[in-house]
Amino acid sequence: MFKDIQFIKSVFDLSDLPRQDLPQLILCGRSNVGKSSFINSVVNRKALAKTSSTPGKTRSINFYNVDNTFFIVDLPGFGYAKTSLKEREK
Repeated sequence: MFKDIQFIKSVFDLSDLPRQDLPQLILCGRSNVGKSSFINSVVNRKALAKTSSTPGKTRSINFYNVDNTFFIVDLPGFGYAKTSLKEREK
């Protein structure tokens, strides 16, 4: 299906977004619903996107380049994660 899927970067600050002008497929939703597992399943790789049984492990915006044609973007989940109020506001 896809030939070249690469993790590009984790972004913690919006000023650090990738400069490539490619379309983006955004994955967003509640914590612990399987967004990262979905990425691994779609690209047929077990550990491209890091997964955890603990909700809220994804704290950054993670970019994956797919065949230099588009990005899959994994956003942090919301809802279940046990984080500080300051971290949630961020």
